[in-house]
Amino acid sequence: MAYKIKKDPIHKIPKAQLIFWLIVRLAMLICAAYSFICGDLVMGFESVFCFIFTHLWDMFQIFGNGSFIEEVPPLSQTLLNVIIFIGIVIGSYFGLFDNLSWFDNFMHVLSGFVCAAFGYDFACIIQRKKGQCAATLAAIFALMFALSIAVGWEFYEFLMDTLHGTNLQLAKEGAETAMFDLSKYRGEYGYIGLVDTMTDMMMNACGGVIGMIFMIIIRNRKKK
Repeated sequence: MAYKIKKDPIHKIPKAQLIFWLIVRLAMLICAAYSFICGDLVMGFESVFCFIFTHLWDMFQIFGNGSFIEEVPPLSQTLLNVIIFIGIVIGSYFGLFDNLSWFDNFMHVLSGFVCAAFGYDFACIIQRKKGQCAATLAAIFALMFALSIAVGWEFYEFLMDTLHGTNLQLAKEGAETAMFDLSKYRGEYGYIGLVDTMTDMMMNACGGVIGMIFMIIIRNRKKK
């Protein structure tokens, strides 16, 4: 079968969701432009990267070439866009990560939930030609998928801290760690970084478990 690039089937996207997608994409472009103008290359490139990710479903449809990836529902992209909008626009540009101590944990729980929801449906899609995917298998895959995304994010933070000199993992002295009482962390900035990384991973795991249970209930209810 010859490989063919299709047109973007935007008619498949519910109008309300499509409007939200367009708002998020415009917001990412504005954030990227603002960051580059202000000289904040990290946030600028992060906004560009997120802008590309707001087109993930479109890329699945255009380049899927009839594969299972085309069956990913638009709702998965909508949930991803929710994370991108809250995390980048509200969290970073409106300063909630800095002003609310619990906001970072909330974002990791939300990310785990969304990733698990996507992973559950993704497992069912992959398994479709061999019959109905068992709920237990889909749930395990969903949780592992959420944790894998969490690990990937920590890779990103570590590489940015190492190669670009940021302090995303809070592992060194700086404005990001000024609010911490160092005596509570063995007097080591590295230990603050360890606690931050492991807390992020555990919050993602909690969100993944919630998302996994949520999908089991929702999908089994639809079958009945």
